[in-house]
Amino acid sequence: MLYSGPVNPTFSRRLSWPAPPNALSLLRAELEGGGRRVLDFSASNPTRVGLPSLFAPGRAGTAGPDALAGAEKLLYAPDPRGLASAREALVRFYAGGGGGRRASPPLDPASLFLCASTSEAYGWLFKLLCDPGDSVLVPRPGYPLFDYLAGLESVEARPYRLEYAHPRGWRIDLESVEAALRAGRARALVLINPNNPTGSYAAPAERAALLELCARHGTAIIADEVFFGFPVEAEPEGSSAPRSFLGEDSVLVFVLDGLSKLLGLPQAKLGWIAASGPRAELGEALGRLEIVADSYLSAGTPIMAALPGLLDRERLFGGAARARIAANMAALRSALEEPGSPHRLLRCEGGWTALVESPRIEPEEELARGLLWEEGLWAQPGYFFDMEREAFFTASLILDESALLEGARRYRAYFDRLLA
Repeated sequence: MLYSGPVNPTFSRRLSWPAPPNALSLLRAELEGGGRRVLDFSASNPTRVGLPSLFAPGRAGTAGPDALAGAEKLLYAPDPRGLASAREALVRFYAGGGGGRRASPPLDPASLFLCASTSEAYGWLFKLLCDPGDSVLVPRPGYPLFDYLAGLESVEARPYRLEYAHPRGWRIDLESVEAALRAGRARALVLINPNNPTGSYAAPAERAALLELCARHGTAIIADEVFFGFPVEAEPEGSSAPRSFLGEDSVLVFVLDGLSKLLGLPQAKLGWIAASGPRAELGEALGRLEIVADSYLSAGTPIMAALPGLLDRERLFGGAARARIAANMAALRSALEEPGSPHRLLRCEGGWTALVESPRIEPEEELARGLLWEEGLWAQPGYFFDMEREAFFTASLILDESALLEGARRYRAYFDRLLA
């Protein structure tokens, strides 16, 4: 007799469940559902802050609405690495110093892989480098997405520390890196250059030390450089200036970038991996990565075909974004760091986010709820990013200046009432 009762499906244990929304998100949804307008002080969506769009119709210097049209964009000729014309355009872009990096000698188009996003690139690389139960090293403080990306590949995200000393800024705790490597089964070190939300680039001495440690332990480096071309308070030149990992050949290195930040086009869904390393290891890595990429073929032909023209216009978005970021950092310091202020901004070398340190009058989550409820201000608290102490909040440097100043006014007003 066949069983006709209910069947309970069996799910994987890659991610924990249930995963309820956090209390702050619920409160924001409640307020906005009731018609209250919330100012997002931590906004990171470049399509909603008034920056120039390369797809804007009728605007000088943009690609226009026909950027994705044309017969060549409608033909399907799959290549695991992505369209050759797009990869060759990236080679020219980086050879010319595009995105704040100059690859010298120029990259090899065969070492480039196009994918739908940097998130997908992480998934591909975790598949390439890790067996289930292996680990990848990730920075803390850092972006919480890695726990999910690693979990989906049955890989452990093992943290290493970043520490802060004012006013010098952030540094990588190299002892914590070495301890995590010695623990075993660490197949890759994830380095965000500059990190989000700390805004810290890998310093030259740190870069050299990480390369030596990874070479000694046989560990690859995944260098996420989506924010690289947006320096804020970094040294502009000289021996202390930020340096890309593009073309590094002492160990296996995979540099990630994409249109989401480079051109402010997250909706275009195009990212890429630039691989480099010792010749024999690199050759095998490229062959294996081609099998992974061929299993997905995720990058869309129209956007890949449009990439050369879009890269030619990178300075339209990048120039506007960099100017706004610099102006906003100065405006935030003026608004929140006048003599006697209880607030201070942490040193931000690069990226789109500033970290504001404020008095821990109450637990961080309660402060965040108060900002949201009393001031209608959404500011992401530091515990979202595993900051080691409280109280910190993120402020977006890509906001329109008027929104940024209004956010800073509300932020100050709330703390002024608490401190009165």
